[in-house]
Amino acid sequence: MRYIFEVVLIWLCCPLSAQEDDDWLQLYRQVEDIEDEESESWEETCEMLSSLATEPLDINEVTREELETLPFLSAQQVEDIMEYRYKHGALRTIGELQMIPSLDYDRRRLLQCFVMIDNNSQRETTPRIDSLLKWGKHNVTFSMRIPFYKREGDINGYLGYPYKHTFRYQFKSGNRLQFGIVGAQDAGEPFFAHDNKWGYDHYSYYFLIRQRGMIETLALGQYRLSFGMGLVMNGGFYLGKQAMLSTLGRTTNVIRANSSRMESGYMQGAAVTIKTIDTGRSKVNVTAYASCRAMDGTLNKKDGSVATLLTDGYHRTPKEMEKKNNVTMTDVGAHVDWRISGLNVGATVAYTHLNRQLSPDTSYLYRRYYPAGTDFVNASIDYRYNAYRLSINGETAIDKDGRVATINAISYQPSQTISVMALQRFYSYQYNCLHARSFATGSRTQNESGIYVGVTWHPTPHLLLTAYTDYAYFAWAKYQASRSSYAWDHFVSATYTGRRWKLQARYRLKRQERDNEDKTAFVMNQQHRGRLSLINQVTPMLTLQTQADMAYVGNDGYDFGYMVSEHVGLQISSVKLDAGIGYFHTDSYEARLYMYEHAPLHHFTFPMFYGEGIRYWLMGRAKLGERWTLTAKLGTTNLFDRSTMGTGKEKVNHSAVTDLDIELSVKI
Repeated sequence: MRYIFEVVLIWLCCPLSAQEDDDWLQLYRQVEDIEDEESESWEETCEMLSSLATEPLDINEVTREELETLPFLSAQQVEDIMEYRYKHGALRTIGELQMIPSLDYDRRRLLQCFVMIDNNSQRETTPRIDSLLKWGKHNVTFSMRIPFYKREGDINGYLGYPYKHTFRYQFKSGNRLQFGIVGAQDAGEPFFAHDNKWGYDHYSYYFLIRQRGMIETLALGQYRLSFGMGLVMNGGFYLGKQAMLSTLGRTTNVIRANSSRMESGYMQGAAVTIKTIDTGRSKVNVTAYASCRAMDGTLNKKDGSVATLLTDGYHRTPKEMEKKNNVTMTDVGAHVDWRISGLNVGATVAYTHLNRQLSPDTSYLYRRYYPAGTDFVNASIDYRYNAYRLSINGETAIDKDGRVATINAISYQPSQTISVMALQRFYSYQYNCLHARSFATGSRTQNESGIYVGVTWHPTPHLLLTAYTDYAYFAWAKYQASRSSYAWDHFVSATYTGRRWKLQARYRLKRQERDNEDKTAFVMNQQHRGRLSLINQVTPMLTLQTQADMAYVGNDGYDFGYMVSEHVGLQISSVKLDAGIGYFHTDSYEARLYMYEHAPLHHFTFPMFYGEGIRYWLMGRAKLGERWTLTAKLGTTNLFDRSTMGTGKEKVNHSAVTDLDIELSVKI
């Protein structure tokens, strides 16, 4: 409590000034409308955007490929930005983005968080390395989470301290040069002890340089790749159902540094994109990569083969530590991309080798066709065509046994106020690819076919209506379904924006076949989820957000849940305060609900709640001069219906838990 009073006292003593720009993640949520149960899949995307927000791209130097790393821009919007710059030359102010009709108001505000204009730049067209080092900026960030409670594992079981902490160092020089290192430690993992004798449990190190002669991009160390629509390679670009309405199904071909604390989805080695042909109208890029990295895996005791490749990155107990880095994955591959006017055609070939046999437990029917073996080969053709208001995208891939996966999308804008799109996908239940991640109802790019139709309509400048329906068919058994089954997903949202306020209502209905308790027949599981939210910009310094959520889930008998929450944001001078409180009451875990919370930079907080209780938090961010930024957040969850939280070694024998997050960032 003393900490809270000190923060409030500092705030009261600060002089008044205009409010700073809204937090980019708040704007991102308004644009993308992140789905609750899919929130974990957004963490990698938010990690990437957090890094980019610290050092925005120069809009007058940015390449088409770099713009395509922004997951909220459609292919047409990227094309329009590049065309505007080609026709009118360098932008003199960010306000010129208003001249691009396809960029709506919310996307312009969000884009301004990641781009800037350096009018004072005197850099060369192809600057020397010493010039890049001279113009670049260093950024160092330390963050830590301190729990005011003990888990069962903290008392007996975990090898390390109960503190989660991260160290980040990054150097960026415009869009041309970037290098850095990240050290990440989860709560309970040993630090400078046991098998972590070098300190942090996980390190990410990277070097990336762009636009050096024929070299478009060169990455060394850890990096991420994304080609086409993700049927062969997707290391961090999320293609969810809400995002699909924003991007209109566009493809992406990029190399980017792995500057996040995420311990999965990255490559380790080298990757390069070379411009082989560039006539202005026609362009051919060739990307090649090679990677060798250690991975976690659960081994079969009988023969030492790999039962499961692990991606959670937890190494808190001796048993978890035994699974650390016991599998070596080697990857090589290439991608060729040809662009002429609005047409893009690409081809990808990828080879993956494991030093241990991958042998999943196939006693469960739904695992029968999980990836198995030591060698995996995949190839694909991807394409996209952008014309005035028309966009066509797609990718078709095969594995070494000839099993097919394909995804194709078409979008059309009959006017500036409406856009419609349709997407078809077919992923054979036998298709195998270790690095695939594409649009899907399930978690795998396998055993799914379906049709998705979505529409976005601005009937008035203030009103936005969005809706989609998605039908998915699973030809083989899947988790909780012992034979072929289907799922149907419907969503509708309305957003009205006033001068100082925004009102949003949304509703989602999901219907999916599942086994009954005896696995003798199917039952229809239905989920009804709704949200009503009002954001009110009371003054330039004060923002209020009131929100109500509900869930109605079940088969024959239904479980109900609801949550009401309030968020207050206040900006005065160099101090920003955010506070939130929410009351939740659900009949079961199935009716669980989520509440977005503001968090320090590089953190994505979307906690889940069930039962009955209250959640409240307070965060303060203060700029201490031009270089230093201090952020602290105190949050408490208090349950009314039970006296413990969690299970296993994560169990806490209290009905209330409190965490303190602290982050210190300095720019040099």
